[in-house]
Amino acid sequence: MKPGFLEDDFGTEVDLTPLIDVVFMLLLFFILASTFSLPVMQVALPPADTAEAVTDDTQRLVLVIDAAGLLYHHQKVISVEEVSGLIESHGEGPVELRVDRAAAFEGFVAVMDRLRAEGRQDVLITATGD
Repeated sequence: MKPGFLEDDFGTEVDLTPLIDVVFMLLLFFILASTFSLPVMQVALPPADTAEAVTDDTQRLVLVIDAAGLLYHHQKVISVEEVSGLIESHGEGPVELRVDRAAAFEGFVAVMDRLRAEGRQDVLITATGD
């Protein structure tokens, strides 16, 4: 038999394209699976030791998050999306965010994200409750 017998008659070339595709799909799967895993460490936030009393200011926009996680403005329940309209109508005065200690942290983060999206950096954060 001559040396190139198999290559000439049967075309026995090894195509690595499907193998590379499978490797990339596995790599993509493991990258995405590790990205969506939950954090392992649970964090309990401590109370602030340096809290100071804040005097009432009529020009300050006051938002309140109660223990149930509801957002209030002048004793009226509002949504996080309505904060943008309040900021526009309020002007340039500071914003005070009163958060109950028993409130879920997601509500606080949602309001702070909305305030930062509106370009507000002058936010006073107070803790209320027991």
